[in-house]
Amino acid sequence: MDKLARREGLEDGFEGNAQSFRIVSKLAVSDAVTADSDKTPVIRGLNLTRATLNAILKYPWGRGDNPDKKNKWGIYNTERNLYDWVRQGNSLHTFAKSPEAAIMDWADDITYAVHDLVDFYCAGQIPLDRLADDNDPAERDSFFSEVFTRCQDLAPMRLALEKIFKEVLEYFPLDRRYIGTLEQRTGIWQFSTVLISRYVNAITLLAPTAGAKSVVDIKPYAEDEIRMLKELTWHYVILNNELATLQHGQTQTVRIVFETMLSAVKDNQWKLFPPAYQEELDAAKGDSLLQTRVVVDYVASMTEHEVARVYALLTGK
Repeated sequence: MDKLARREGLEDGFEGNAQSFRIVSKLAVSDAVTADSDKTPVIRGLNLTRATLNAILKYPWGRGDNPDKKNKWGIYNTERNLYDWVRQGNSLHTFAKSPEAAIMDWADDITYAVHDLVDFYCAGQIPLDRLADDNDPAERDSFFSEVFTRCQDLAPMRLALEKIFKEVLEYFPLDRRYIGTLEQRTGIWQFSTVLISRYVNAITLLAPTAGAKSVVDIKPYAEDEIRMLKELTWHYVILNNELATLQHGQTQTVRIVFETMLSAVKDNQWKLFPPAYQEELDAAKGDSLLQTRVVVDYVASMTEHEVARVYALLTGK
């Protein structure tokens, strides 16, 4: 989606976090009204407070603004004015997250590293039992070899990270694949609880000081452990051949739907869009870039099943 959007002239392309900010601030609807209106909800978005919107900004900058995070950004140019208002009075570093956003980000990492890991183990996709087996380190060695070859930023810390990974797996209580017995379910619950507690207790709130990059301090050991646990999902799930093949097909589906709907805009065939997006296209009349952003909004709003259904309708397949 990002490549498609930039190809059509949208410099800030597409990014999930920026799209989320656009949804809550402009695309979603609520019952908020202006002071001189008691009938029609004319305020765009959910009319959230400055603090709430700031807490949503996991990446509080636009595309290209932060040289240290070139592949992540949290706002589009279409919401730049609102972003400026949200960040007024920020005394921390220009790109520092709010305390709420920093805590949310860490909670997200914990979920990714622990809950997703356990779910994939139970589904038979991540062999935690074999990885934790000191008598047969072949599976673990294979995992290390792939990760430290792919992640060059981790390579200099390989020995330390291997040691950290092995220590975390000492908490894992099972020695065979998951079949769902009461004993296994109890062990998995205990394993999850221990890790979650370990990582929740690894953060400390700091007193805010001018120019500080964060008011949330995370213990280095926890960051290292989380990083290695997240690599399990990358190694066994995300980079899996079957998933890669599926994603390739999904990419083609999204591309065709986007290109077809964009052509419909240019040819004034707006009836292909739901009424709400027809209204947005009409409001953006005369601004081709803003209309392209509306097409991005429409495609990005679809679930996996919806985009497949629209693809079938558009192509007759």
